[in-house]
Amino acid sequence: MGRSKHVISALTTTVLGAALLTGCSSDDADTNAKEPAASSPAASASSPAAEPSSASEYTTPAECADVPLESDATIPGEDLAACVTAAMKAYGTGTEYVLSAGQESTTRFRFGDDPAMAGDVDGEDGEKAKNSFVFLGDEEWVKSDGKWVKGDPAGDSQEVLVASLGKAYRALADPQVTADVIASSPVWKVDTEKALISLENGKDTYAWRITNAKPFSWHGAEMTEYIVWLEDDATPVGAQGTSNMGGKPGTTVQHFYDLGKPVSIEPPA
Repeated sequence: MGRSKHVISALTTTVLGAALLTGCSSDDADTNAKEPAASSPAASASSPAAEPSSASEYTTPAECADVPLESDATIPGEDLAACVTAAMKAYGTGTEYVLSAGQESTTRFRFGDDPAMAGDVDGEDGEKAKNSFVFLGDEEWVKSDGKWVKGDPAGDSQEVLVASLGKAYRALADPQVTADVIASSPVWKVDTEKALISLENGKDTYAWRITNAKPFSWHGAEMTEYIVWLEDDATPVGAQGTSNMGGKPGTTVQHFYDLGKPVSIEPPA
């Protein structure tokens, strides 16, 4: 039972971190989720231009042609979602940072027809990269206490748990979920100025801050505010969701960086 308890704790931490990327936290945002520098407005229109976001060649997708990234513009949710999805596919790979309920996770990902994710989640005690995970195809692995466990719906209790929670994590932590959330809100509004975002790779960028025009529902959660940050070329920079589920608000911050850079995601040895 000792091993099972450790795995349950590790997986719960992992899944909660992923679920909260949609803003579905049961923790108080004011005490558990620090406000990122990402919300800071640019000082003026003459702010320094952002450095290129990708290590590979990137061209703004055709799906973004009808998405006006300009001051005070309004954008239909379906158009904005299609643009974000197409931009992610154009890059294909990247790294995702998530801050939720005071815990951090970092994920390398492949986006598109052959999606995969691998990364680390900090422990509840603040220990960095306490737990790790790898998701490839329909297979899930989680590492806890130095041991990898592969999910198996027909296996023992640990394997069943990894399979179940692994699928839940992927359904929520895959960057595609950002586009799915966006599509659920009919209208989005672009701020009058860009916001300064400090990414976890040490780079700063100015991106358009785009918010939902009014609260909306997504999978049972009331999304009171959802922010999407896009650069001028529609490069996805991040998102921040604040929701209310069961009367308890929660906020999650999500950043994308090193888009287009190669990532290595292999089954655990």
